[in-house]
Amino acid sequence: MSGVHLSFGVRERKRQAAFRTGLTTPSDAIGRRHGHLLALGYEEENLFPALRGENGASRYFAERNIKWWRATRSGDAVGGKGPTRNMASSQIACVNFLLPLVDIPGALTAVLKAVDDDVTGVKDIKYQGTSSPVEFEWIGLKHALEGPSVKSRGANSTSVDAFMVAETTAGLRAYLMEWKYVEEYQSEDKGEGQAGETRRRRYAHRYKESPSFNGNAPFDAWLFDPFYQILRLRLLADRMVRRQELGVADARVIVVVPNENRAYRECVTSPWFRRKYPDQTVAEIVRQTLVHPQHAYGSISPSLLANSVRERCGANLASWSCYLRERYGW
Repeated sequence: MSGVHLSFGVRERKRQAAFRTGLTTPSDAIGRRHGHLLALGYEEENLFPALRGENGASRYFAERNIKWWRATRSGDAVGGKGPTRNMASSQIACVNFLLPLVDIPGALTAVLKAVDDDVTGVKDIKYQGTSSPVEFEWIGLKHALEGPSVKSRGANSTSVDAFMVAETTAGLRAYLMEWKYVEEYQSEDKGEGQAGETRRRRYAHRYKESPSFNGNAPFDAWLFDPFYQILRLRLLADRMVRRQELGVADARVIVVVPNENRAYRECVTSPWFRRKYPDQTVAEIVRQTLVHPQHAYGSISPSLLANSVRERCGANLASWSCYLRERYGW
């Protein structure tokens, strides 16, 4: 296929297929039709080796009643409770990156120091009988942004992929991390139909009252992913600060996405944003809408986060570092 340009998503799925061939799972038990899909029953092979088994990531998710991302499009078993078989899953990438760092002194601090130099430590999040310095699919305390009756983590609610509370020289700061891998979005208008009216009813007044947004854009401009996702996470961050959840006085939304995923970074799906801010990236446009852009939102590559950890904790993380490089190129 000389001369044919493959998209980032296609290249990364091929990378995952190549990585799959080195797994310990018998080759005849692995899915063949799509190389980046594991065979049913072997989904835990999708996790970093130390996260597999009864005391690994699956237990962590079960104790918190967190839903794993699963999709019929990926051929995941209906009613299954474990991780997806899709090796290009961003949730899997997020868990594989962050969860192994929990017991390594200073490792999660190193992650956040790549974002903000004033981070001095990471606090344990103690909630409903669990304690961890990083939480996944976090919806905030008590209930989700969508209302008191919505308490599910990881499905049907505004959930942040990874959540940490940092100690900084200015006080406690929450970090809401939206983790992307091969995602790319089309111009699907989420404002259409009854579902669109429900979204306006849930979020439009919060947007109007938010201390984070400067009012430069109408609410409907946001109803296109990834802008819609970023909007809701910023509104969730606002609620955390207003209620001082977990003692935080500040909160930042951070999108973690590979530099090479230009489809995510550069494709402006919202027609209004595209007209108003031509030739600007998603991150540049979001910053145009914020009162304090440097404090409210940021975007960084997983490679930069990984290198920050290696520089500060490399000796204790040889297997993690090697795994990320071999599997993701980070």
